Amino acid sequence: MTPDVRKQKKTNMRLRFQQACEAWSVGDYELAACRASQVSDMAAFYMGVDSDLYWYGIRLSIAWSEFMLQDDTRDFNTWAVGQACTALRAAA
Repeated sequence: MTPDVRKQKKTNMRLRFQQACEAWSVGDYELAACRASQVSDMAAFYMGVDSDLYWYGIRLSIAWSEFMLQDDTRDFNTWAVGQACTALRAAA
């Protein structure tokens, strides 16, 4: 797979992930679940085909799962910033 094709595939996964986050934040939980599931399906498709794309999709799916397990915020970006700040404080 060429680097340009791989980049496009990552972009497609990232866009689906962003759509899931946006749908969740406005209360469209069915669409959010559908989009998150599509990211997971894409990752599964790349298992054994392209490890970079597979692990990219898995990392997105893990982030989605961690977001779903928390109950502090409905906005993914706010949650992600909080996670980054926590990691930076732990590293300091």
